[in-house]
Amino acid sequence: MAQTHRQLDFLFVAEQPLWPMDQGFCLRGSNMAQALRNLGLRVGIATHKPLPGDAPEHLKSMNLPWPIATDSDRDRFMHAWRGVGAPARRRVARYQGRNLPLFAGIIPLADRHRPKTVIALGQHGPMTLKALRDHPTIKRVWYAADEPVSFQLSCMGTEPLRQWPSRLTKAALYAAIECFFARGLDGAVGVSPRDTALLKRIGGVKHTTTIRNGVNLDYFTPTQDQAATPRSLVFWGRMDFEPNIDAALWFAQNVWPTLRQHRPDATWQIVGKYPHPSVQKLAQQPGIEVLGAVPDVRPHARNAAVTILPMRCGNGIKNKLLEAAAMARPIVASKQAVQGLGHTDQRRPAWQCHTPTQWVQAIRRLWADPQASARQGTLALNWVRAHHTWPHAAQQLARWVDSWRTQTDNTTTTQAKQPTIDIKTNTATKPRRAQHGYQTPTAPTHKKAA
Repeated sequence: MAQTHRQLDFLFVAEQPLWPMDQGFCLRGSNMAQALRNLGLRVGIATHKPLPGDAPEHLKSMNLPWPIATDSDRDRFMHAWRGVGAPARRRVARYQGRNLPLFAGIIPLADRHRPKTVIALGQHGPMTLKALRDHPTIKRVWYAADEPVSFQLSCMGTEPLRQWPSRLTKAALYAAIECFFARGLDGAVGVSPRDTALLKRIGGVKHTTTIRNGVNLDYFTPTQDQAATPRSLVFWGRMDFEPNIDAALWFAQNVWPTLRQHRPDATWQIVGKYPHPSVQKLAQQPGIEVLGAVPDVRPHARNAAVTILPMRCGNGIKNKLLEAAAMARPIVASKQAVQGLGHTDQRRPAWQCHTPTQWVQAIRRLWADPQASARQGTLALNWVRAHHTWPHAAQQLARWVDSWRTQTDNTTTTQAKQPTIDIKTNTATKPRRAQHGYQTPTAPTHKKAA
């Protein structure tokens, strides 16, 4: 007898495990899954590679093993790729080195857990979702976050011309993934309005929305008992990631020498695993320390007088900015680093700089004026509490999926007599039960820091 499994409201799928949270898709997937679960939803996570043993218990409790596909499963997987563009889909998958028999595990996974919505993480997520086209009751959502084609093109401005052909090839490959796999999906999520618009334009997804990243406010908290080192800077992130490598090298060449001329005792820590050889060489410059991987980035962030984000390429929202803001750290950032925030007012969480001279002036002012530095940190903390929490992001996602799920259900089952959910109404006196079977909570309120 086949084993009976409880139906899931949301199933998150990815190639790589969501632990450690050292990449954007891991951070978004793990935090969003937990926040949805906290709303009372049934959530599972399945990844091609197994979850590491040191993962936290809340991830282990949602973890589902990735099934081994049978020959029948593989046939169903490839059959779902049929139609216009099928040969191109197979060529793109082979070129990208994707293990399609492994991908085919999504078929028995969907049969077993019957999820209402499958959310695929990562740049190859649409390949998985395309295989579920013959599962009409499952809604397929690509949590793309940063639109990959524009990400590749954004890096061209920082590279010599001789590297452009390789960059354009990468952009074309990701455009092919969006055109041949994402088209026809039920939904896609971007983290900024620009990313969302491009997912709609290039991928042709039916429904799109912008859900900005959150930050774990319980983990990244301010502290009053750790004084910052005077005239110090910090920059953190995976240091094999192109935008981070470029940011560190640009700052070291264009800003750091001038700062050291004014303040010979200035120090700068570069924190993050897998530092590129070019980043490691920066440790040869006076005052720069390349730490590599650390057990906990928070002490280094709190110990620095200023957090810098000198990004010149990349899309979306920088998680390090949200983390620094949650710790009430003063932040100096480039235009590229803050472009995904979509400010609705003038209370910016970071000082924005465009030229090396502006960078030097902003950092020196924060170094010299502790009160201005504290005010900037408090402003950043209040801002992130108001706009970037995972509980709020999870409510957005659940309501968005319910909105077009209701529309689809009403269209395809016109004879069914079931109530229509008004997702726009959310009163405390009469909670409404959403399609996923949970009571939609009221939006959280966030008190400003004193």
